[in-house]
Amino acid sequence: MSQPIMITGVQGFAGRHLAAELGEDAISVESDVRDLESMRRDIRSARPRALVHLAALSSAGESWSEPAETWLVNAVGTVNVVEALRAEAPEARLLFVSTGEVYGRAQELPTTEVAPVAPVSPYAASKAAAEIACLQGASAGLDVVVARAFQHEGPGRDERFAIGSWTRQIAELELSGGGALRVGDLSPERDISDVRDVCRAYLLLLDTDAPSGTYNVASGKKTSLADIVELLVRMARVPVTVEQDPARLRPKDIPIVWGDPSKLRAATGWVPEVPLERTLADALDYARAVVSQESVAGT
Repeated sequence: MSQPIMITGVQGFAGRHLAAELGEDAISVESDVRDLESMRRDIRSARPRALVHLAALSSAGESWSEPAETWLVNAVGTVNVVEALRAEAPEARLLFVSTGEVYGRAQELPTTEVAPVAPVSPYAASKAAAEIACLQGASAGLDVVVARAFQHEGPGRDERFAIGSWTRQIAELELSGGGALRVGDLSPERDISDVRDVCRAYLLLLDTDAPSGTYNVASGKKTSLADIVELLVRMARVPVTVEQDPARLRPKDIPIVWGDPSKLRAATGWVPEVPLERTLADALDYARAVVSQESVAGT
């Protein structure tokens, strides 16, 4: 049997899609990344050829209310992953999934990998710190790739995130005959890719022909959240109005998050393939299926 690819956070949104892409080559890291010795045992047993580190507290909004836990899981957890690999599988490639939010309010748009890191939220700051831990691992001899993933969406996104919340709400409104979609600030513009395209990028970066280093995983396009809501409302099967909910406003939202994927394209040939409309339609269909199942189970 060939050496597997280990995934932390396999039960998360991107983790489930990546595991499906990898099939039998994927093996889940069952250990809590906060437990170094347990991580070492898992890696020693699996002897992976690569490890994709996805496990994180990934909600920027929730990180404002849970900063200490966010830093513990995202930053210290990554230190443990790096140290466990160094000790048990020093030849394995580490693919650390960071975020485009590490750039903060970037002056360079679209933003390249050489732009300064200036995180705003505790989530983004913890990811920036985790990147430093990975770079220290690289200086000690690990083969490290950092993927700064910009916003990605698709089937299975949960309702802690804007598009997951909107698709869930619309699915529920369709059962009740229509109503108001509750939203936060819709003025920000975001670079949005399909999660399946993003997982393809991860697979390409796992290939050792791709040089180690830091890569943006981004569509290279920006779309306002208002346009996203407009598209989803058009897909709804019932009349839906839009209402702003003050409880859904973030303390410090970034006006534009927009990445330049040129480096990734040059290294791997990756380009996004799934159009935004399909991403949203698939996400909405997934939410409809979940809400329908819950409705049947509740009757």
